[in-house]
Amino acid sequence: MGEQDSYTNRRASDKQFTLLCIDDESANLKILASIFKDTYKVVVCKQPKKAMSMIEDIMPDLILLDVVMPELNGFELYEQLKQQPILNNIPVIFITGLQSAADEEKGLVLGACDYIQKPFNYGIVRVRVNTHMEIIRQRKLLESLANIDSLTELPNRRKWQEDSANQWNFAKANCKKMVLGIVDIDFFKKYNDAYGHQQGDIVLRKVANAIRRVLFDHGGAIYRCGGEEFYFYIPIEKNMDAETILAQCLESVSALEIQHQASITSSILTASIGAVEILANEDYSVEQLLSIADEQLYQVKNTTRNAVHYIRIPA
Repeated sequence: MGEQDSYTNRRASDKQFTLLCIDDESANLKILASIFKDTYKVVVCKQPKKAMSMIEDIMPDLILLDVVMPELNGFELYEQLKQQPILNNIPVIFITGLQSAADEEKGLVLGACDYIQKPFNYGIVRVRVNTHMEIIRQRKLLESLANIDSLTELPNRRKWQEDSANQWNFAKANCKKMVLGIVDIDFFKKYNDAYGHQQGDIVLRKVANAIRRVLFDHGGAIYRCGGEEFYFYIPIEKNMDAETILAQCLESVSALEIQHQASITSSILTASIGAVEILANEDYSVEQLLSIADEQLYQVKNTTRNAVHYIRIPA
C-alpha cells in the first residue's frame, strides 16, 4: 500500500477535516465530491457570491476554488477572504482552466498554497489535496500541544486567554451570566516540602481531574495558569446555582482524601476558590473580572481557606 493510500485510509475513518469546493460548474463539483467524499467532509458551493457566508459558517480546513466564475471570480473572492482576520489563514488551492504562467503566478502571489490547471488528473488532485491536508493536520496537532499543560493535560494560560475571551464575547452578545474564578491548592508549597515534588505533581493531576469533572457537568472549563493555580469559567443558565457548583468543586478535592499533615487547615489536601458572577457587559473585561476574583481568593487564603469567596456584580 502506497503512502497516500495509507493516508487516505487513516483519514477515512473519521472525516474530521472539511473540504469546501467552490465552482460554478455542477459537473466539476460532482467530480471533486466523488474524489474526496470517502476521505473528508465535502461541502460544495456553486454560487461564488454566497461563498463567503458559507466559509464563515463551516470554517473549512481547505478550499478548492475555481477562478473563472460569473459575478465574482476566484481571485476576487480570495482577496475578500484574505481581508477577514478569522478566515485569512484558511489554505486555498486554485483549480482552474486558466493555462498561462501569469495567471498561475498571480494565484500563488495572492497566497494560494497550490494551483492546479484543468482538465485535471484525478490522481494528481487527490495527492496534492492529501498532501496539504496532512500539513494542516500536523499544524493543528502542534497548535493543540501548544495549548495544553503537559503535567495536568488541562488547557494552559494561552488557551485560557483565547477561550475566556470567546466565552465573554458570546455571553455579552447573548445577555448571559458568567462566573469566572481562580482555584488555588491550600498550602501546596508545604505539601511539596513534606512529600516531595514528584508526589506534588501527582496531586496536581488528581486535583485538576476532580475539578474538571465537576465543571464539565455544568458546561464549565478549567485551565492550569500557574504552579498550583487554576482559572475557570462557568456559563450560567437559568436556575443554576454557581455557589453550589463551586462548593462541589471543593468537595471533589476533599473526597480525594490526600493526606496533608503539613497543612494548617486540615489533615487532608484542600483548595480555595475566589470567584465573581456577572451579567456580561461592556463595562468589564476578563482581566478585570479575574482581578476581582483574585481579591476574593486573597480573602479566603487569609482566613479559613478550604472555602469559596464569591461575589455577584449587580446588572
